[in-house]
Amino acid sequence: MERNPAGRETQSGRRAGVGRIATGLGSAVVLAVVVAAFLANTGIPTTGHPTAGDLRPPAALAGAPVAESVRGPAALREVARLHGRRIDAADALVLHYEQGIVLWITTSRSALSATALLWRMNRRMAGGTSVFTAPQAREIHGRTVFSTAGLGARHFYYQSGNNVLWLQAPEGLAEAALQDLLTHYP
Repeated sequence: MERNPAGRETQSGRRAGVGRIATGLGSAVVLAVVVAAFLANTGIPTTGHPTAGDLRPPAALAGAPVAESVRGPAALREVARLHGRRIDAADALVLHYEQGIVLWITTSRSALSATALLWRMNRRMAGGTSVFTAPQAREIHGRTVFSTAGLGARHFYYQSGNNVLWLQAPEGLAEAALQDLLTHYP
């Protein structure tokens, strides 16, 4: 802090103090925005949601039972292949149901990490891709669910606690499969 010969603070000393205050306020605003985005995009509190050690697959979606499932490193490799790169996830589960329904679940170490994964997906798909139409968001029971179409099917994805779920289903089964999934992973 600069002072003049009389011991009073000078103009440049006051500017330095204002700069520190502005930096502190800027940091507080950034933190508030991150927390608000996290709370707004998870929709429902994370308590009561399955965690990394508690991936419970639905036994059936739209009446179609599980035909095949893969979990752990093999599932993480499959998800990475679909993304074109490795993703930051603690666990994954890939379920193939009868009638062409497929469910991918990734579990992140925290709900905030899951939110980051979800929004990276949204950024990459924002205008649509060569495979998928641009995602459309809709609210279902207080949950933001994104939908897209491609590969001859409807696709839905959303976050539930530490999990990001992607559901692929034929057009005639898509809405029923989504409702079943939202009951299991709200």
